[in-house]
Amino acid sequence: MNTIRIFFNALLVVLIITGLTVSSAQACVGKTLVVGALDNPQQQVLAEMLSVLIGERTGTTVKVVSVAGHAEAHDAMIRAEMDMYVEYTGVGQVIILKEQPIADSDELYKAVKERYNQDLNLIWLKPFGFSDERYAPEGTVAVAAPVVRKDTLKKFPALARLINKLGGSIDDSTMKELETASAAGNSRDVARKFLKEKRFI
Repeated sequence: MNTIRIFFNALLVVLIITGLTVSSAQACVGKTLVVGALDNPQQQVLAEMLSVLIGERTGTTVKVVSVAGHAEAHDAMIRAEMDMYVEYTGVGQVIILKEQPIADSDELYKAVKERYNQDLNLIWLKPFGFSDERYAPEGTVAVAAPVVRKDTLKKFPALARLINKLGGSIDDSTMKELETASAAGNSRDVARKFLKEKRFI
C-alpha cells in the first residue's frame, strides 16, 4: 500500500514539474521583439535606442535587424517578421500609402497615423521631435516616429506608453549629434548613453 502511494506521489510530482516546464516554455514563446533599421547611422541609433529602452525597462529580449529600405521594412511589418521600426511621415504618406504630399507636419502625421491604423493594423507612436529633410519626398516633411504592429501592442500592453516617453525628446541638433556619434562608433553605446543622460533608463 505504501509502495503504491509513494509511486503515485512521485508520478504526481513528475507531472507537476513537467507541466510547469511546458507552461514556462510556452510563456517564453514569441517574447523576442524584432526592431528593424535601415543601414545608416540615424536609423541604427534610433533602433538601438528602442532596443535598449525596451530591454532594460521590461526585461524583454529585443533583436535589431537590418532592412534594405523603407518598402522592405514595411513589407516585413505586414508579414509579421518585424515588430517595429522608425519611419518618416513623408515616406509613409507618399512612398508607402501612395498618397498626395501634405506640407503641414501635424496634418501629415494625423493622416498617416489614421490610414496605417485603419488599413494596415500598424500604429504610429509619438514622433521623436526632429525632422530630417533627407527623408522628405517633394512637397512633404519628414517627422520620424516608431511604427509598431497592432498585434505586438496587444501582446505587450505597456509598450506604447514606454516608447512614447521618447516622444519629443530629440530635436534636430541632438539628432545630428547622435548620428555623428553613431557613425563614428557603436550605435548601441551611443543610444544607451543618451537614454541614461535623459534618465529613461
